This record gives sequence, C-alpha cells and structure tokens, in this order.
Amino acid sequence: MTTNEAKIIEPLAKFHAQPTTKGRITIPQETRKLYNIEEGDYAELLIRKLDLQTKKPTKRAVLIAKVGVNGRVVIPSELSKKMGIQLKQDIIEALLLNFFKPEDILTDKVIFSKYQNQLLRREYVLISEADEKIIGFQL
Repeated sequence: MTTNEAKIIEPLAKFHAQPTTKGRITIPQETRKLYNIEEGDYAELLIRKLDLQTKKPTKRAVLIAKVGVNGRVVIPSELSKKMGIQLKQDIIEALLLNFFKPEDILTDKVIFSKYQNQLLRREYVLISEADEKIIGFQL
C-alpha cells in the first residue's frame, strides 16, 4: 500500500441519533444483539456532526465509550462543545467501528484474578480480610 492509498475499514454499523441533554446516544438493539454487545463493553465510535441542509458531515471525532444500560453511550460534553453539537437538537451520525469486552483487554491486569469477572463487569467486589492478605497488604 502506498502512502496515498487509504485502508478501507467497513464499520460494523451506522446509525443516526439525537443526543440527550447529557450527551447520551443509544446503539440500536438489533446491532447490540447481532454483535453480542452488552452493558460494560466498550464501543469505538466515529461521530459525525451533519449539516442540516446538505446532510454532509461537517465535523468528525473518534471515541471509545463504555456501553451502559440499554446500549447507551455518552458523548463527553467537552467533545460535544468542540464539535458544536447542540444536544436535544442536532442529529448525529454514528459509525460503530469496533467493540471490546473488558475481559478481552484487561484480563492480565487484574490483581484479584479470582474476582476478575465481577470486577470487569460490576466494577467492585466486597472482599474479606483473608483476600486482602493474599496480595500482601497488612492491617
């Protein structure tokens, strides 16, 4: 491939959404079902602000966002401002480029490996004093 040739990447899905006042958009249920995208996964998205008249992209950004309940992801407020996205007004175009399961990317990073699944999905686990001593902490 020469430097003038672009690598063509086919998105997994393309959808349109109107961000809520908190910058939330929803990955369609059918897309989540097809790719088994679940709450706690991470989605790599290309976000495009569209010109309302021409329907052509005027600004673009890429982000990785954690998938929340019912497939919601949040466009950070700073990004919305920089792109000039007017929440609850503009319709954006989103391309799902990829997604990641936490266990696929963080498995070897978890110190309390016996709680790996809970930690990677629920973000916390209550542990015993004995568990704490396993990693060498002293009270």
